[in-house]
Order: sequence, then structure tokens, then C-alpha cells
Amino acid sequence: MIRHSFKPLENENSMRTELIDNMVDTALKGESISYEQALQLESLTREELDYLFIGTDHIRDRFKGKDVKICSIVNAKSGRCVEDCSFCAQSSSFQTDSPEYELMDVEEIVAAAKEAEAFGANEFSIVASGTYLDDRKELDRVIEAIKRIKAETQLETCCSLGLMPLEHLKELKEAGLDRCHHNLETAKSHFDKIVSTHTYEDEVNAVQNAKEAGLKVCVGGIFGMGESFAQRAELAFSIRDLGTQSFPINFLKPVEGTGLEHLEPMPHYEALRTIALLRLVLPDIDLFVCGGREEVLADQQEQLFSAGANGILGGNYLTTKGQDPKRDIEMIENLGLNPVYTSI
Repeated sequence: MIRHSFKPLENENSMRTELIDNMVDTALKGESISYEQALQLESLTREELDYLFIGTDHIRDRFKGKDVKICSIVNAKSGRCVEDCSFCAQSSSFQTDSPEYELMDVEEIVAAAKEAEAFGANEFSIVASGTYLDDRKELDRVIEAIKRIKAETQLETCCSLGLMPLEHLKELKEAGLDRCHHNLETAKSHFDKIVSTHTYEDEVNAVQNAKEAGLKVCVGGIFGMGESFAQRAELAFSIRDLGTQSFPINFLKPVEGTGLEHLEPMPHYEALRTIALLRLVLPDIDLFVCGGREEVLADQQEQLFSAGANGILGGNYLTTKGQDPKRDIEMIENLGLNPVYTSI
């Protein structure tokens, strides 16, 4: 059993160190902790979490080393979505200040990719609002943009285009798409409280289509939408069973006018507890902390790495501004970690 090497605490004997060490040891072997163990994370005190984070930092270092991956996105098509996802400012079900515009042209998308690469991103994702990209002209535009990005940059390419059919995903793969992003959003048991216009099974089918098309898959969710800790664990194990390569972690930033505007942002340590949960369930996956990190972690964003994350979304988000990419690079390098600048 690995014992953490740090200055002993006066009340260490009262801490559940053996429980924590057993979970960390399991994850260091590349194995997932059990669902029952995951549930016990909810009751850890702040002091016990600090002890746990020493272990999750070891797990991150074991499987991901010192590299921190930086992903960037372009909100290529915004607003007027017919889905009623209660967290989303782009849903036509809500009245928000979210921008509305049609799909960008190829030159704009490529220019955004080159700008992201210049700031240190190693992956670039094209995101479009809507149930899926059903207009043939728009699909062809995305295909051309992917070809240009692959030819003119060293970036990995990713798309987040909704519930795309298999045949279109195969076309995107042929054009050079590396990865498909599609969140499950939340646990199956909580899903109908968040979305009513499509089902959890629709989300899972979209992920399975991407896998069948030969794409890497990036699947995560949003935390802080009124779910229980057990439901966060439920989502983690569901994504583990899907066999994906990366997990984007989003924390709800309540937007005025949406169905979840009444909620408060997740407390700082609860967010870190959630990241640690995911690292223990998914020890060798890429964990990216994306939307909401500035609001939830504020001036202590560096703690997301000790909790187990090995990547961030840099630059702006879909409908809100992100942190200056230069500050992200500085934060990473000050920790003795290496921002990944080129495609892997």
C-alpha cells in the first residue's frame, strides 16, 4: 500500500487514511474504484480531501506525466436550438442574451483554429448548436474546415455537432476528424429533470455512432445541476463503461433566463471532490476542466491538477468569456507542468 509522504497531521489517526490509501492504490494500478467506494467520497472532510488530493495528484502523474493538454473551441453556430436543455443559454425555450448566428464560413473557422494554436492549444473543436447538423451545405462547410485545419495546423480536430447520424460521422472521419465530443450531460436517473426533448438513450446512441465511425470520443457532463453526489458517481461509471478517451468536466454557471438560473455555482471544494471522484473511477482517461472553472475555483484554479485533472479548455466558452490563455500557460508552468503545444 502506498502511504502519502507529507508532514503528519496532529489528528491523522482520526482520518480515514486507510480508506483513502486503498482507493488511491487501486487507481494507481489502472483500475477503477468500486461504486460503493465512490459513494464514501461524499462524506470526506476537507482535511481528508486534502490528503486524498496528494493521492489523486500521484495518479495523474502516473498516467499523464507532467503534460497538461489545452483544448480550444469555436462556437461556430449559435442559438435558436429547439432542444430544451435547462442549463443552456442557446435553447429557444429560454430568453437569454446568448448570441444567435448561422454557421461560420470556412475561413472564419480556420482562422479561429490558427489563433487557438498560437495560444498553445493542441486540440480544436468546432461546436454547433441544434439537435444535429442536418443541412447538407453546413455539413460540407464543416468537412472543408476540417480538411483545411489538418493541412494548415498541427492541431487535433474535434467536433460537437449534436445527435449526428452514423453516415455523416463517417464522412467527417474521412475528412480528417480525430475526435467527436458529445456529453451525456448528467446521470440517467437525473436526465429527465434537465432535458425533455430527447432521451438519455439518444445521447448514448450518438456516442456509440461516433465510436462505430472510428472516431475517438470525448464524453462528459455538467455538474451542479441539482444532482446528488451518487448521481455524479452514476455518470462517471456510465462513461467508464462506454470506453471513451477523455472526459470534459463542466460546472454549471447559472445563466439568467435559463431553467437553472435559480441554482448557485458549486462550492469550491465540492468541485475538487468531483474531479477526484472522476480520477479515481477513470484513472487513465484525459480529464479536462472546462466551463465554470473560473467561477467555481476562482483564484485557486491550480488545485484542479492535484485533484486529478490533466487538461483544460483554454480561451472562451460557448456563450461566455474564459480566462486569458496567457494566464493559463503561466499557471501551468508555475506548477512545474508542461502545456502541450502541438498535436499528439
